[in-house]
Amino acid sequence: MTFLLFWNPGSGKSEGIEELRAAVQAVPTTWIELTQDVNLHSEIEIALRNGCDTVIAAGGDGTVNAVVNALMKIHKNRRPAMAIVPLGTANDFAGTLAIPDSVEHATELLWTVRPKPVDIVRISGDGCNRFFANVAAGGNCVRVSETLTDELKKRWGPFSYIRGSIGVLADMATYRITANVDGEVFDGLDCWAVLVANGRTNAGRIEVAPKASPNDGMLDVVIIKDGGVMDMIEIVAGNLTGNFLECDQVIFRQAKRLQLQSDPPMRFTLDGEVIDEEPVEFNVVAGAIRMFVGN
Repeated sequence: MTFLLFWNPGSGKSEGIEELRAAVQAVPTTWIELTQDVNLHSEIEIALRNGCDTVIAAGGDGTVNAVVNALMKIHKNRRPAMAIVPLGTANDFAGTLAIPDSVEHATELLWTVRPKPVDIVRISGDGCNRFFANVAAGGNCVRVSETLTDELKKRWGPFSYIRGSIGVLADMATYRITANVDGEVFDGLDCWAVLVANGRTNAGRIEVAPKASPNDGMLDVVIIKDGGVMDMIEIVAGNLTGNFLECDQVIFRQAKRLQLQSDPPMRFTLDGEVIDEEPVEFNVVAGAIRMFVGN
């Protein structure tokens, strides 16, 4: 067993890195600190030639996303397994995979379980061709994400997204979309947000797709139609009580492909990171990466 470990010094719980060093010290491990000039794909190719069989993402959902995109450039027959050590603020995808929050218990999975195939989502569009592991959130979700400063994240932790949404709720933008969900077409639909989920939670363990499973070969598509203040209150209350998908303002479908057009163009966050491109198609890549997951 040989590890290539990418770690993010800017992660919300980066102080756990020394505990991680101790946990894997018995295994040959190459440590790569994530900076802007690191080419993850190249580093993985070098590690593969040196016998690496497992790539570890030590950080938050952004770190997981970066590693996933690098791994998806490698042919599936050569693609190494992936492990996640959750050192971020939210660690949403790790939560869906039942990976423990503690470094000690997360690394125990490396010795006690066999990696299992996990779905990844491919997005494409004009100038857009990339992947994500957890959730793509579009529309007003992006406006909330752009209000989240590092100070706000540090002060509010997993609740920072709720704190950042307060200002947006008073001035929700409306998007007119046409969505094709495995052949079912929603044409000229006014909405507040579109979420495409592989994992169950987003933005600090907020449950946005409670039925999602990252090994069912399906996308969970959630469209939130626009409305009034009372509609938003119903959606928030539904999220808190666990019946969010039953709200009148919510359209929920499970599908293998989503095609989307929006006016104005709808921007998205992928695993919490805002992207500039406008994705127009989402496809599930079933069982794309073998990952160490919990029970």
